[in-house]
Amino acid sequence: MSTSQKNRGGLIFAICAAIGLGAITTQAKFVYANGGDAMTVMFVRFLCSVILIGGFILLSGLKFSIPRSKFWGVLAIGLIWSGAMISYLASVERISVSLAVILLYTYPLFVLLFSVLGRSLTLTPVRILFFVVAFVGLCLALSDGALVFDQVGILLAVGAGLGAATTFILGAKLTAEVHSVTLTFWINTVGLLMILPFVMDNSAFPSGAFAWTMLGGATLCYVVAILCQFRALTLMPAAAAAFVFNLEPLVSLLLATLVLGEILTTTQWTGVALVLGSLLFNSWDEHRQSAVLS
Repeated sequence: MSTSQKNRGGLIFAICAAIGLGAITTQAKFVYANGGDAMTVMFVRFLCSVILIGGFILLSGLKFSIPRSKFWGVLAIGLIWSGAMISYLASVERISVSLAVILLYTYPLFVLLFSVLGRSLTLTPVRILFFVVAFVGLCLALSDGALVFDQVGILLAVGAGLGAATTFILGAKLTAEVHSVTLTFWINTVGLLMILPFVMDNSAFPSGAFAWTMLGGATLCYVVAILCQFRALTLMPAAAAAFVFNLEPLVSLLLATLVLGEILTTTQWTGVALVLGSLLFNSWDEHRQSAVLS
């Protein structure tokens, strides 16, 4: 497979992952409105991921085992990924959701920085421009509503961003030797074990068939998205994959306008346009460069 074909395939998987994760927010709102809470939603998604992905591994003939040399790396990425999500949820309890999302989505910038420091990516003015424009667009898209500040909440959100960035960097390295499906299974297994203490005596499941349908939909979106995310990391650089994930909060915003009837301001639409524009131009630039290399 040529570099161009790999990048194209990685782009498709990254877009699917971003859309899947973005779709969770709107569905989760219906779950919360009917008695559910975030920790219980996370527990269900981890549990179902372990069952469904584990069943797929058994039926497909893939192996659960991982190279001994990669054990600590897989454990680390599982702890970091789950810890980042828990930190993000905790940050939302202290600061406004918009601020928490903005701080979380500094992670594509962190991935870019880590990739440059690790010498796996060459920093160019054009690449910097795309990342900065996307982040500015994201800030504009999430600008509606008052921002609530809290030092601990800010630290938790920034920590979640660093955790997400580390997941992309480690994931790209691990998928070179561990099958992406097997890696996803163990990451969610670690997440399940981490979340159990939070829900053992304090679970809050929703009531009503519709809310359970939304919970099932959000869980399915997560399973598909997390599989696509780590598959994308086998086909494209971590920074390129993380950049595509700027699409995720836009999907949440657009679904909120379609399903929940929320109205975006002109400033927010400008932000959406900036993010989408930077994604399109960056994809075109990546494709052009990979075509030259191949």
